[in-house]
Amino acid sequence: MKTPYDLPLLPIAFSAEEELGFYKKAADTAVKLERLRQKMHYSLVRESFIQLLTLKESVQSTRIEGTQVTFHEMLEDEIDHQEDWERIEVRNYRRALQAGMEAVQAGYPLSERLIRQMHAILMEGARGSTGAEGEYRRIQNFIGPTKHQKDASYVPPEPQRMGEYMSNLEQYINGHPYKKESDDPLHPLIKSALIHAQFESIHPFLDGNGRLGRILIVLYLMRTDVIASPAFFLSEELEKERFRYYALLNGVRAIGKSSPDWHSWIHFFLDAASRMADAQSGKLDRAEQLYQDGLTQLHTPSAKQVWKVMMMYPVSTIKQAAETAGMPLPTVRRAFQELVQQQLVFSDDRKRNKKFFQYDLIRIIGD
Repeated sequence: MKTPYDLPLLPIAFSAEEELGFYKKAADTAVKLERLRQKMHYSLVRESFIQLLTLKESVQSTRIEGTQVTFHEMLEDEIDHQEDWERIEVRNYRRALQAGMEAVQAGYPLSERLIRQMHAILMEGARGSTGAEGEYRRIQNFIGPTKHQKDASYVPPEPQRMGEYMSNLEQYINGHPYKKESDDPLHPLIKSALIHAQFESIHPFLDGNGRLGRILIVLYLMRTDVIASPAFFLSEELEKERFRYYALLNGVRAIGKSSPDWHSWIHFFLDAASRMADAQSGKLDRAEQLYQDGLTQLHTPSAKQVWKVMMMYPVSTIKQAAETAGMPLPTVRRAFQELVQQQLVFSDDRKRNKKFFQYDLIRIIGD
């Protein structure tokens, strides 16, 4: 029988050489994120871009855990609202993320209480919900290919130590009450890598740890003002290299190694963050250009207004667009006729409840 891992508490000590190597990558990525922040500040599609990115993040993070639902399907779910478990998990993720962002933006710390509240939202009516949503586990869990602990790839700390570990994590996230943030030698991007890995290693809940741990990444970066808005997420990059992601998390637990390998994990995390910063910046540029190009092709104010709605809901109906824009149904119907004529949007062949698709934006965000 494999025994629970004696996980070291935070902080983790690094050599001056290691810290310098981390810091160079973190500083380069921080410059990219600052450029993205400036672009977002002046963007005409800022609100719609953020809304679509949070949906994309919700899809990608749940896909890491095994769901198959796609970004396109969840765009249609804004209209159809199907009650299968995959869509429930994506919607719950988005709600938990929103609750966390609102708390951080209101100035609240990333506390144990907030983490438990987000977990309760995440697991509401979802696969794996046990009636203990928002409660730390009281039984031993493990990660592995079978239901037997002897086959586990990782056995997290014993349940009676959850309070100790989560209290330590909370203090590490929020800092010492009498110590300035600037006194911490580690860049927030480096600390976010440590926080995510430590949370996953604690594995404080029976289910939902991976999704909640990825939410903590963006919340910590918002709390430390590395990003000003939720326009930067890592799940898309992590999902692309899922098994590398899992293997390097196991490395920090010294699985298959003589000692915890934080070096490989942090460099992987920072490289993923750098790629994601480039990707989000490029997506914003393309979305901005798409919106501007569309405006030049349209002639009526109503069509331009509905075009703006389609930048927020790239799968929409006449009713949804009318409610969003605050316009009469006949006016919106005529506006869609102009959009279709200009081949800016395309419709299905239904007679009633026709759906309209803004495929160019779906491809930009979904790529």
